[in-house]
This record gives sequence, C-alpha cells and structure tokens, in this order.
Amino acid sequence: MSAGGSESHDNASDGNALDLLEREDRELQRIFTTMQQKRGLTVEERVDYGDLAKQSIRHLAVREAALVDITRVLADPSQLGGVAGRLESNMLEGRPHIDRVEKMSRGIQGMNLRIGQDFDDAMLELIDVVSPQIEWELNEGLPELNGSLAHSDRAEQLKSATHLESHAPTNLHPDGPRWWESAPVLSRILTVYDHLRDFPRASKRRL
Repeated sequence: MSAGGSESHDNASDGNALDLLEREDRELQRIFTTMQQKRGLTVEERVDYGDLAKQSIRHLAVREAALVDITRVLADPSQLGGVAGRLESNMLEGRPHIDRVEKMSRGIQGMNLRIGQDFDDAMLELIDVVSPQIEWELNEGLPELNGSLAHSDRAEQLKSATHLESHAPTNLHPDGPRWWESAPVLSRILTVYDHLRDFPRASKRRL
C-alpha cells in the first residue's frame, strides 16, 4: 500500500477500482432488472422493491467511489483522456439522481418507500440515466482501460476494492466529488455514519 492512503492493487483476490467497477456495474444491472419485476402493490412486492432500492443505493455509492479513484489515476493527459472524460461525465450526470433517491430513502423502511412520495419515478429516472452508462462501461470503457493499463505503472496507483467499499459514503454531493470522499479517515467515518443513519435498513434475506 502506498503512502497517503492510496492503497494499491496488491491483493489479486481483492482486485482494484477497475475490478470493483465491473462488479458493481453487473450487480446494479441485476438489481435494476429485478426491481422492474417488483413494482407491484402487494406487501411482498413492496418489501422486495424496497430492499432492492436500499441495496441499489449502497452499490451506487461504491460504484461512485470506484469511478472517483479511476478518474483520479487517469487525470494526467494521455491516450486514455477520452475514456477518463466519459467516466467523469458519467459521475456528473448521475449524481443529482443518486442524491435525490438517497435523500428520499434515508431512514425509511423499504416497504414504505413508495408511500407518500414519488419515489418510484425518481428511481426510474435514476435507472434511465445510469443504465446506459453501465452498458458503455462494461462494453467499451472497461475493456479499453484494462487493456491499456495492463502494462502501465498507473494500474498500481489504483486503490484496492476493499478500501473503496469501506470508504464509500452514500450521501454524495450532487455537483460532483468532494475532497473528503478521497480522505481515508474522514470518508470511512462518513461511510459508517451513513450506514447508521439509514435505519431501518434493507432486510438481509436474499432476493
């Protein structure tokens, strides 16, 4: 691990920010697809939908942490500038929607998310924005980055997936990343605080 809290990819089983972004993108695809099937009004459907919504917010936060780290490493001018620019654009486009959904869900039991507020429309708008981004990342952006960084020193500058997962606050600024999201101690404190603040949380049963 390098100095200044920038953990490198020194654990192959853990992976780095690129590995994490791919995992989160695929998991969000699964969640979004399942949510579309759970939009009914029965108690069971409302519970399942609410649990998936809570899960999606956490996975979106982790995905953002991976995007922040990748764009940090690719910030210098290079042949990857186009990919880095697209990733940064994805963050800026999606954050206002993530912020809205996170605030609407905070502290509310999953089965009650759609009661008294237009949560479903806000969630659908988020899915409409993020889904094309995920498709591009999986089909174009990540393959190009993985191929180009495979023999580059910059790959070693990426933080580990474990570090990013444990330092990913769900309360994200809608206008873009803030310095504290990359500050190891503060981001960890805020991540734990966000978990504690969002009670009751999604149930732990598998969907």
